[in-house]
Amino acid sequence: MYLSSIPGLGPKSVAALKDIGVHTPWDLLEYAPRRWQDERQVTKIKDVKIGEWTVLDGYIADSKIKFGKTGKKWLSVILQDDSGVTEMFFWHAIPYWQSKLKEGMRLIVIGEAGKLSHPEMLFLREGEKYTGCIKPIYPQTADLKSKTLAKFIKPLLEKDLRLILEPDEHVCPPELLSFLGLRPIMEIFKSLHNPQTMEDVYKAKKENKILQLLPFCLRMARRRKLLANSGIARKLDSEKMNFAKDNLLFTLTQGQANVLEQIKNGLESNRQFHALLQGDVGSGKTVVAMLAMLGICGAGQQAACMVPTDILARQHFSNMEKVFKSAGLKFALLVGAMGTAERRDVLAGLKSGEISAVVGTHSLFSKDVEFCKLGFVIIDEQHRFGVRQREALLAKGDRPDLLVMSATPIPRSLAMTFYGDLEAIILNEKPPGRKSVITKLVKSQKRNDMKKYLYNNTSRCYWVVSRVQEDEFGEAKCVRDIYDELKSFKNDWKIAIVHGQMPEAERDANLRAFQSGEITLLVCTTVIEVGVNVPEANLMVIDKPENFGLAQLHQLRGRVGRGDEQAWCFLLCEEDSRLEEFSQTDDGFEIAEMDLQNRGAGNLEGSEQSGAWILRLFDWVQDKPVIENTILTANKILDNEPDFSPDVLQKIQDWYNDRKFEKIEDGVH
Repeated sequence: MYLSSIPGLGPKSVAALKDIGVHTPWDLLEYAPRRWQDERQVTKIKDVKIGEWTVLDGYIADSKIKFGKTGKKWLSVILQDDSGVTEMFFWHAIPYWQSKLKEGMRLIVIGEAGKLSHPEMLFLREGEKYTGCIKPIYPQTADLKSKTLAKFIKPLLEKDLRLILEPDEHVCPPELLSFLGLRPIMEIFKSLHNPQTMEDVYKAKKENKILQLLPFCLRMARRRKLLANSGIARKLDSEKMNFAKDNLLFTLTQGQANVLEQIKNGLESNRQFHALLQGDVGSGKTVVAMLAMLGICGAGQQAACMVPTDILARQHFSNMEKVFKSAGLKFALLVGAMGTAERRDVLAGLKSGEISAVVGTHSLFSKDVEFCKLGFVIIDEQHRFGVRQREALLAKGDRPDLLVMSATPIPRSLAMTFYGDLEAIILNEKPPGRKSVITKLVKSQKRNDMKKYLYNNTSRCYWVVSRVQEDEFGEAKCVRDIYDELKSFKNDWKIAIVHGQMPEAERDANLRAFQSGEITLLVCTTVIEVGVNVPEANLMVIDKPENFGLAQLHQLRGRVGRGDEQAWCFLLCEEDSRLEEFSQTDDGFEIAEMDLQNRGAGNLEGSEQSGAWILRLFDWVQDKPVIENTILTANKILDNEPDFSPDVLQKIQDWYNDRKFEKIEDGVH
């Protein structure tokens, strides 16, 4: 069955559905409502609470055209029941509604109390009984309203499941549903899209969450089992690692030493080592990774470190190359902006083994990149890469070990689900003497005072904005607006602009000028979030911080305070309890949990990629018991504790290997 075969669904609607990830009738059934509106209970007018969704049953007592101070007119309609009156407003098609809504007419009115503007109405005859329903409310777009989606889904609920599925689509087998204690799939969908009671809704929501989550858990558990049985015990050159450690300009923290030991143990074990290293901003993950790379390379194998930007790649190369050189090992850089001859030399050195380690961007998983003996892969800022990109690099070696690193702490419930195949390593200790950045909220009336303070301060400053282009609604200033504003305040202010859409050469030149002190204030976007390290920068202003998630604000704030001086971060906004809470802590793990509660997983860093719609089904705080139980269940299924037949096991495997789960996993993992 195809989408186009659903009654009333034309080419324009098909295109709109594909824009939200709905490609088949099955996808449409899986498009769960955002909430459910219980319209069965009628409320007396005297009992309504302003702002609440309500159902009223009354008569039209009066209607008249009114005019505002600006001359704008509307139709005011008074609805009355035996307890009181309320007003409805009609701004459009006034003649139509004036002729339609007659005094004495009985109406059911559904809408937000106090804001009954063009409410939903049902016309009833005298004595006719009102029977409401529980209405599903779907996430909607400009081209797809909730009511339209409900109309498209309704005919599917009466069809046989076999008629809905495409030949290569797989669903959870009945035998597994029975083991899980779940109802048949079409019954679950009927309860989601056409519930008779709120109990139906609660039960179907939980069942649907399990069915959406279990394939991921099965994929993670299977990958973890494969890793446990396919490793290579690697030798590490402890002498080179200790030499490099002793020649650092600082002493490793206890946290760094512990993490390095965990990584060494993993690399030396017989299982394949795949780990997720989470470390807060400034905790020193990179130096730990470098020492592990040195140990691998000193023992005759190669290591590759993949990062998301040229800036970060060059920064890592600058910091690591001299350490490797002092240990007698060759270290290379591979990025897109390289000369042909230079790139050819690097590729030849990697293939021959002359180059022991390389740091680069997406260029590393290009087809022409070959390694002699790749044993260790590091992915920095892992949320910027999908699973397929990661696996393309891993495929260039014989079962290389993997360390993915994140400076954006991942809440435990998400990490358990989407990174369940990776060993969790935490680095939450900051280097000694590193001061916390003081964060303050600054109101708009203090904006000029802020500019005076920054101009007279000797420290370098980032001024972060959310937009490169001008905002058509005028709600947020873009980089050029701020640049012009600051230049008009003090024309001799040494200011430059940096954003992701400008030519790379110009951007890098401005960054170098900022690093050298030639420029003292950088008006920038979030392009500076990763890979910019200027210890002399101790001031940051974030314009319209409410446009950012808390985890991203924390990442941005981590660009200052990288030296010995006290650093400050100013949030230019009005009163905001979320931002006030953020300003009181510098613990990235705590902030990640706050972000999860405030914004939901669908807005976490990196999760707005393809397939991330699944995240909106979950309350990742309240649903922890469901998540933990589903993970345990996945392990039982892979161990075949239910004693399924080979035929049923194959159907289960076909289900969780379905291409749609692979696509979604690549978008969020």
